[in-house]
Amino acid sequence: MRRNRTSIRLALLALLLFAAAAFAQDSQYRIRAKIDLVVVPVTVKGAGGELATGLTQKDFVIYEDGRRQTITNFTADPVPLSAAVVIDTGLMADALSKVQKTFPALAGAFAKEDEVAVYHFDKTVTRSLDFSANPEHIEAAMLKLRELKPDENPALAANWRGPFANIGPVINGFPVLPPSLAGPPYTAPAKPPAKVLNDAIFTAAADLGKRDHNRRKMILVISDGINTGNDHSFDDASRILTEMGIEVYAVALDQPWPYNKVSVLDDYAKVSGGDTYFVKSTQHLERAYATATEEARNQYVIGYISNNEVLGSGPAFRTIRVLADEGKLKVRSRRGYYAFP
Repeated sequence: MRRNRTSIRLALLALLLFAAAAFAQDSQYRIRAKIDLVVVPVTVKGAGGELATGLTQKDFVIYEDGRRQTITNFTADPVPLSAAVVIDTGLMADALSKVQKTFPALAGAFAKEDEVAVYHFDKTVTRSLDFSANPEHIEAAMLKLRELKPDENPALAANWRGPFANIGPVINGFPVLPPSLAGPPYTAPAKPPAKVLNDAIFTAAADLGKRDHNRRKMILVISDGINTGNDHSFDDASRILTEMGIEVYAVALDQPWPYNKVSVLDDYAKVSGGDTYFVKSTQHLERAYATATEEARNQYVIGYISNNEVLGSGPAFRTIRVLADEGKLKVRSRRGYYAFP
């Protein structure tokens, strides 16, 4: 009799364990489904370049690899920022001085809920301030950077004047001058100094990836776009931006047309869903800081569960295209994401 009761109890215990295991597997499946949610922050502007407000979920259509997706999540609520400010201190003396004068406006572009880290780069990358929401700490880091002097070789500065140093007709890279204007033999411009823009973006992105996922993550980079001597390639930096969901907002100095059309700074903004501001004056610099943080903080956020299947063992890159108001409004978003099996 006792043996029968023991057998019944063991059978019931086994049944309970089986039910618990099944529940755990089901719960695991449901949690994994939530992780598959693709989140896409988007910035929408009208014809005049102003932010388009008041849109609803019905105003958006999103495609992944050409297939329309069903939007399951949507919000237009502003969120706090985790921002990495990346400053090019390898600028020419006049440009660096111009940027340094705008540091109070740069610090003031962030709200009290935001957290900010500060980096500067030339031949190497240096983090001047770890992430902090304390305005005094941010201002102190900016103040230290105001004391930096350009590491400039006078002979190099005389020869390197950017991509438009040669003015006038050119044949095979050599300027052609009339006989009356011919002077000493032509000397090729010196190569630009090493400036590790890719490394700076990569370093800031790696640190941003560790911040709270509930914050909007942005890199605000101020540079002339010279980009040489890096350990990381553009593709390396772009991949980590994509994987971490980080947007690059670039304030580009001394980049006239048509050079601004092929600027690496603009490439970073386009691949990540950020923006680029080509500036000349201190007033334009200060306006760019405020515009960048406003755009990053006030975005529409679209969520969907992909209906595309990942084939094979490795991650697949999925392209994303977002339309607003039947394509009548200009939309910026990241170009895509990596889907894992």
